Amino acid sequence: MAGGQWQEAWEPARKVAELTAAMGGEHIVVIPAMWRDDVTGQALENEHLSTEQWNALCTGHDRLGKVLREEFGLQQQFHSHADSHVCGQPDIETFLDRTDPELVTLCLDTGHAEYGGASSVDLIRKHPERIGYLHLKQIDPVILERVRRENLTWAAANLAGVMVEPPAGLPDLAEVITEVEKLDRPIFGIVEQDMYPVSSFDVPLPIAARTRSYLLGCGSRTRVR
Repeated sequence: MAGGQWQEAWEPARKVAELTAAMGGEHIVVIPAMWRDDVTGQALENEHLSTEQWNALCTGHDRLGKVLREEFGLQQQFHSHADSHVCGQPDIETFLDRTDPELVTLCLDTGHAEYGGASSVDLIRKHPERIGYLHLKQIDPVILERVRRENLTWAAANLAGVMVEPPAGLPDLAEVITEVEKLDRPIFGIVEQDMYPVSSFDVPLPIAARTRSYLLGCGSRTRVR
């Protein structure tokens, strides 16, 4: 990562890291930029990275993880994301293979993984030491088919309702939680359902209550606050 690119990426990360550390946080979730405009769908760069770009991406995140750890005591949790260069399972595994496991662990977002065609359960089984954080959510497979057929952007996919209330979608969160529990270590997670715009809190509140009840029944050691 060239000097200018590093400064552009580091400045906002530094501000978040300072705040997170000041509040006693231990993790910082890092999300890659999307390769196309989320509203217009216009390509901002090539959808696929060259070998040189992969090398720059991975060495850049190793550098970021090192600075976050040494200067702020934070662990970098990399969040694969829809419409980014690290979206599908081959991309995620390439990223994990080329980054330092001490400096970069995975914020496994089950919804984004499913969106990109990746298996959360398979990632946990194949890379147990790299699972450092969780975002638990589900995708509606029927709407996902439409997203792929019409090549919808991530924003348009959300407006179409691609995120769905558990247990109506994929992946099976009970199976995911079972695999996470086999790791036999505490892992912090956030339960999400991307649904915007939302005009009233009355819409997500009952969904949150039902999702909490569902997740509490998914694992023997799961705690939902």
